[in-house]
Amino acid sequence: MSKLTLEVSPRDGGNKGVGRRLRATGLIPAVIYGNGVDARVVSVEPKKLHPILTTPFGFNNVFNVQLGAETFQCMIKERQFHPVKRVLTHLDFYVVRDEQMIEVDVPVSTVGKSVGERAGGRLQIVKRDVRLKCAIRDIPSTVVHDVTPLELGVSLYIDEMTAPEGCEFTYRNRYPVIRIVRKRGAKGE
Repeated sequence: MSKLTLEVSPRDGGNKGVGRRLRATGLIPAVIYGNGVDARVVSVEPKKLHPILTTPFGFNNVFNVQLGAETFQCMIKERQFHPVKRVLTHLDFYVVRDEQMIEVDVPVSTVGKSVGERAGGRLQIVKRDVRLKCAIRDIPSTVVHDVTPLELGVSLYIDEMTAPEGCEFTYRNRYPVIRIVRKRGAKGE
C-alpha cells in the first residue's frame, strides 16, 4: 500500500504571535522532528490534512511529509485542539523508521453478541483505546475482540485480551476494557 503524502510549507519560527497570525489565515502551525532530524517549523492546510486523518488509522497513520525537496516518513505525535471550536491548533510530526518500535493508542472494537446481552444486559466498552507497543509496519487500525462468551456481570480485563499479531499491550495496572452490565433499572436475580 502506498503512503499518503502531505505537502507542508515552511514558516517563520518565533513566538505565540506568529502562530496566532497563521491560525487567523486558516493554516495550522506544526513542527517536524525526531530520529536525528533537526526541528523544522511548518504550516499545514487543513484541507490537505483531511485525507490523512480520515483513514481507518486516524492519528496513528504513517504518511510522508513533503517540505520542498525533502520528504519525511512521519506520524502525528502530539496534537492540540481549540477548547471551544474543537479544531486543530497545532501538530507535531514525528519522523519514524519502518523497523522502529513505538507505543500507540488504538481503539477497541467488538464482534458478536454476548451471552449477557442476549439475557438482557448491555455491552459497555470501559476503555475505548488501549496502548500497544509495535513496529511501525504492524500498527493495527483497531483491536478487535469477540465478546460472544461474556456473561452478565462479567468484565474483560486487558491481560485477558489477545494483542494483534506483532503487537503487545503495555499497561502498569490491570484494568477492565469491556464489561456486560445490567440495564439500568433491571431487577437482580
